[in-house]
Amino acid sequence: MRRPLNSISLGPPSQPREAPAEVPSSRGYLDLYGLLKPPFGEGRDNGGYIHFKSQQKAFDLLTEHLAHGTGVMMLVGEEGIGKSETLRAAASISAGSGQKTILVSRTATGHLTLAQLVAALLNHPNAGEWVPERVIEKFLDTPCQSLIIDDVDLLSDDCLDLLLGLVQAIPADSSSPAIVLSCTAILASETVRPELTPLTTPARQTIRLPRLAPAESLQFIERFLWIAGGTARRLIAPDAMKLIVTRSGGVPGLIDRHMEAVFTTGFARSDAKITARTVTAAMGSIAPAKPKYRDDPGVTIVERVVQITAAGFLAVGASVFLYKATGERNQHSQPVTPVAPVIVAPLPQPPQTARPADTLSPALMAALLKRGGQSLALGDVAVARLLFQRAAEAGSAEAAVSLGKTYDKNFIPPGSKPDPAMAIEWYKKAVVLGDTRAADLIQRLSIAH
Repeated sequence: MRRPLNSISLGPPSQPREAPAEVPSSRGYLDLYGLLKPPFGEGRDNGGYIHFKSQQKAFDLLTEHLAHGTGVMMLVGEEGIGKSETLRAAASISAGSGQKTILVSRTATGHLTLAQLVAALLNHPNAGEWVPERVIEKFLDTPCQSLIIDDVDLLSDDCLDLLLGLVQAIPADSSSPAIVLSCTAILASETVRPELTPLTTPARQTIRLPRLAPAESLQFIERFLWIAGGTARRLIAPDAMKLIVTRSGGVPGLIDRHMEAVFTTGFARSDAKITARTVTAAMGSIAPAKPKYRDDPGVTIVERVVQITAAGFLAVGASVFLYKATGERNQHSQPVTPVAPVIVAPLPQPPQTARPADTLSPALMAALLKRGGQSLALGDVAVARLLFQRAAEAGSAEAAVSLGKTYDKNFIPPGSKPDPAMAIEWYKKAVVLGDTRAADLIQRLSIAH
């Protein structure tokens, strides 16, 4: 069994955070594969920040800026690349060195209110009534502190106004605080919110968090399996592991979601070990690469014409050579006038539509529904919901209805807590997927509610 990689144990956050919603314990694939707790998905234990070589330079720059820098630094990276984990680890290092560090991130509900932002900036739970100018002045008057704000591209307009005012009020001297802002896009070129562009002007440096190397992706999987009491060698075949690593592309968030889907699919199929077939059933097969045509931005029209013309001359040269070689043998043959070849450009083919990652085979869809029904009959509502949700997200209206019924007080299993809003949400999805009967369930639940 491999030991886990070096990690930083994150200390308590520097501000009060909402308690995360309780995730029901799902024993489905955990029992099948002999795991103590979920290694992936919402219920997993992060187990600390992992130092990957690919992202080490970005981490070092962040910690150095928080400890000794001034002004604004931007951290960018695609969704799921690990920005939030990196910032939490950097905040822990900064706080451990004696630097007062304020970490502002999204709450469990995914939204950050202006009152919550003000309370974090002033380190006071009841500071939400302060006017923005006074908040900025108070924050800048507090010496020797650092500020980290995660996902600035998801801030509400009022929170963004306060942040812009704060950034623009930072003095251009050594007394200014060190501020780190993270976002998914490069604000100057990729953002869909033009009002975020002014944040790029005062930024002294922009760091992009890179993807993991294939070996690091394997280490990511092995670490969280080790924490949950399993090993990759025992549970995952080498060809399956290669597919998972390739399909994730080095994005930790994708690895996490892919592994959760693969283990759920393995449970539905009763696979004793995750194989390449399990991975394909969970995520679909990879579509063949598209051929490059004239409309391909990587090949210009002039280049394509040159390629076709060169091929034509090559064909003519070969024809003349063969003609001369055979002409000496056949003295009675009539002279042949060479005919200029007709160059025919390949016809554009209709673009091939890649199979969606969540498309499941009919057999697997039926297995998910069957397993979900069996789990529900045994009283394991958490596992049933997990299986129904997987099938519903892949396009099964029947699964969406079944999932909605697990929250509907008219059908809810004994001992479960009804959630009318969640039931209606899944019924609506079933209607979109083509089950018109779900509309009656929505109406019935709405009247009762």
